[in-house]
Formats: sequence, C-alpha cells, structure tokens
Amino acid sequence: MKITNYEIYKLKKSGLTNQQILKVLEYGENVDQELLLGDIADISGCRNPAVFMERYFQIDDAHLEKEFQKFPSFSILDDCYPWDLSEIYDAPVLLFYKGNLDLLKFPKVAVVGSRACSKQGDKSVEKVIQGLENELVIVSGLAKGIDTAAHMAALQNGGKTIAVIGTGLDVFYPKANKRLQNYIGNDHLVLSEYGPGEQPLKFHFPARNRIIAGLCVV
Repeated sequence: MKITNYEIYKLKKSGLTNQQILKVLEYGENVDQELLLGDIADISGCRNPAVFMERYFQIDDAHLEKEFQKFPSFSILDDCYPWDLSEIYDAPVLLFYKGNLDLLKFPKVAVVGSRACSKQGDKSVEKVIQGLENELVIVSGLAKGIDTAAHMAALQNGGKTIAVIGTGLDVFYPKANKRLQNYIGNDHLVLSEYGPGEQPLKFHFPARNRIIAGLCVV
C-alpha cells in the first residue's frame, strides 16, 4: 500500500489514532517496500487488528474520497508541512485547510486565552497586537473570548491571521463566528486536523492547542 494523503485519512477513519499513524509513517521511511494492511496493523500497535482491518475494508472509497476532497489538505509527508510543527509531540499527520497556505512561511505568534474575557481583556489583546505592527501572523483558535478578539484585532490592524479549529472546516463553533471563520478562510487561513462534518468534541480543543503552539515562534 502506498501511503498517500487519502490513505492517511482512510486509516484515521478506520480507527487508527494520530500517534499510531505516525508510527506507521516513521517505519515506512526506513523500508523500500510498500506496506500491507496487516503490516500497518502490527506496526501501529492498534489494540484490535482484526477490527481495524474490517473497518478499513468496509469503507466505501467513492464516498470517502468525495468527503476527503471537500477541502484541500496536506500531510506531514508534504514539503509544505511546517518543520517546527513536525517537531512537536504527536504532530498532526494530516491537516485540512481553507485559505492562503503561504501564511505558514511567515513568523507567527500564538494569542489564546479565556472564553469568558472582559472588555478590558479585549482591549488588552488589541493593544498587544497593535504593538506588533503586523510583523507576526496572529495564530489563535477562533473560540469565543480572547481568541476571537485576537483574530479581529489582527484583521482590524491590516495584519494576517491563522485560525486552528477543533471541528471540520464546514462546521462553525461557536456559531456566532461563522462569518469570521468564512472571512479568515477566504483571505487568511483556517486549519483543522478534523475531517469534513466533524463536530466540536471536548477533547478536540486541547489537541488543537498543540497545533497552535507548534506553529508559533512565540
């Protein structure tokens, strides 16, 4: 099996975790032969290889391919994948995106904080971002509160911003940020390791934060 970006997505849909797929990719770098599905099950260390392989073979490839192609993506195997991000623990194997991927090439700073921030908190974020004078791309999580204030301050000051979200790119959370998410996706950049239609589960957001940190110099 040749490990393409689609195959990575299919492995995730079959039940392998991000870390398990990383093990497979690392092993694949050191061997010349293509891996069989049984090899992948063994190398990944998945708990129930039989269940994993059954899920894999039951997938409707035509349907999944259509889902996968809904948004462009890049993987840790691609040249455009940020080196700093590849060095973090549990680096995301696959990222979907909307917008300008060139923003990944510029120095970036993470701005994240409480969802329940005060007006004073909003003003403090605006002041900090104004002081950066657009020298850094602002990276945040598009959550309510400080994250939203950071994205808005970057836009209002003529800067650039990247949103890393904890849902599929066609899901808007919070719903109040739908317009902002669409705007960033059109003129800036939105990233997610979650496929189309994936909803905001609680554990997605701590996982998303590692990507925000891994992208940034500060």
